Amino acid sequence: MRDVRIRIETEDAERASRWYSDVLAWEPLDFSPEEGWVLLRMTGGDHALLADRDAWVKAAGRWASPAVRRLEPGERLYLSLPEEGDAALNRLEARLQAAGAKYRDESEPGCWRTLAVDLPEGGIAAYWQELFPPMEDIVEMFADGPGRLESLLSDLEDHALDWRLTADSWSIRQQVLHLVDLELAALHKLKFALSSPERGVEYVGPSFHQDAWAEGMNYGERPVAAEVQLFRHVREHVLSVCRHVPGALGRSVRTKGGREESAGRLMKMMAGHANVHLRRIAEIRTRHGLPPREGG
Repeated sequence: MRDVRIRIETEDAERASRWYSDVLAWEPLDFSPEEGWVLLRMTGGDHALLADRDAWVKAAGRWASPAVRRLEPGERLYLSLPEEGDAALNRLEARLQAAGAKYRDESEPGCWRTLAVDLPEGGIAAYWQELFPPMEDIVEMFADGPGRLESLLSDLEDHALDWRLTADSWSIRQQVLHLVDLELAALHKLKFALSSPERGVEYVGPSFHQDAWAEGMNYGERPVAAEVQLFRHVREHVLSVCRHVPGALGRSVRTKGGREESAGRLMKMMAGHANVHLRRIAEIRTRHGLPPREGG
């Protein structure tokens, strides 16, 4: 019995499996031409089932897969690579280019390297490799965030906060409010790490659903001035704790899945997330005829 993480609906599973095998290097494990499904091992070891809707109903009982879900069009499937995965990403990029596949480099310097691949059925496979810069670089990235945000917003009138890249993408206003809310959500875990001299203190926190927060707290219409100030105060607070607590960046929590996350790593991921949205704001400025400014 094999656990299946996702199913990808396709009209021709056998033909589709060749693309996934040749381009993404997913390994075919089992197939049924008669029933119309193919089981593959994805990068990282999890399993995916290529099948049409009827074939999935017939094949579902073969695997113990209570959490299996369909990969919806536009939905992201994150596939992490080990620390030495840089060579694997280079090989993947070469295969993508050779196949003429559509992909985007969504890397964040000092935080992660990501290739987002458009799948033939409409989903997105995001191949993700974490980067491990020196701690002093992480602290610098973390400290720079508020100034960059303030620079990007300093010459914008309120109506300009509703500018966006496309009709269905987030506006500058929504980018800012999401950035700060995620910062506050992540701060909870970070403070648990910073508060305990003992490594790996157990942490169980709530999940974060960005679309629900955006709708529930009316990101589309709220002002952002208080949140911009809050962003600076949160970052300055964390940096003050780090300066006054010996070994703060090495303190850590252990999550429900057993993964240990240090305060330094959490700060890196917070900085990287903020930088993604700062870059989006700079792109929106450019689209509307303003310079991206140093903050972008």
